[in-house]
Amino acid sequence: MSTLLASGPNLGKGGAAAWLASLDTRGKAVVIAVEVVILLALWELVVGVLGWINPVFFPPPSAIAGGFGELVASGALWSNIAISMQAWLTGFAIAVVVGVPVGLLMGSSLPVDRVVGPIAWTIYATPAIAYQPLAKAWFGFGIGPVIFLVTISALFPILLNIAAGMRTTSQSIIRAGRVYGGSRMDLYRKVFLPTTVPFLFAGLRQAVVLATIGMVVAELAGSSSGMGALIIRSANTYQTDQAFAAIAVVVVWSVGMTQVMTGIERWVAPWTRKARR
Repeated sequence: MSTLLASGPNLGKGGAAAWLASLDTRGKAVVIAVEVVILLALWELVVGVLGWINPVFFPPPSAIAGGFGELVASGALWSNIAISMQAWLTGFAIAVVVGVPVGLLMGSSLPVDRVVGPIAWTIYATPAIAYQPLAKAWFGFGIGPVIFLVTISALFPILLNIAAGMRTTSQSIIRAGRVYGGSRMDLYRKVFLPTTVPFLFAGLRQAVVLATIGMVVAELAGSSSGMGALIIRSANTYQTDQAFAAIAVVVVWSVGMTQVMTGIERWVAPWTRKARR
């Protein structure tokens, strides 16, 4: 907070964007927190105090907080979170285990890219909800279709980003590595992987969001448990405060996992963050 106040909003040089870019992590967090507080205050004023919008359809933050408390007290929140987390983590792990090696092969082998690439882009371009009827036919009801949709949603951002990263590796660096006697494994470890790491984490961050969307879509359409099922049940019974509370939990999970991927990137490959300053 002191850094934020000390720097001050010097908008004369570069404007607000330059000032925000100059803030450290703590200063940016303060700015975001202030924005959220202002948004929630306006929301509460318009819906909860002035009553310009029917709270049954769009509840104010205070009602959503009450709905969250009701979900916690009834135990519905924790039981559904546990099921959704199990499906999400399983599907995401499968996507990583499959996507990373296939992406490396696509980026380093033109024949593999020509065979796998069109199929990957075709599946990636298809909305995840289109696979929902097939997932239920293949895996039945329960957690199986949810894991499938999470995997399909997360797999291709990882795979395609890694393949793109492999193809951007400088040919001059590859030739230099070969001149100095580097084996194929040495080139993978010391040339290809450092170049591909930023693309890998970009794909992982995209996959986190898309996997969460796939999870909710699967649970909304064909599951009796999970956060998506909790949202649709609450909405159908006009308990919109609980529905919004469940949505907020899903959003926090998605944003939180995105930040986890960013933190891992800073730890594994700190040079990628320095290059963006």
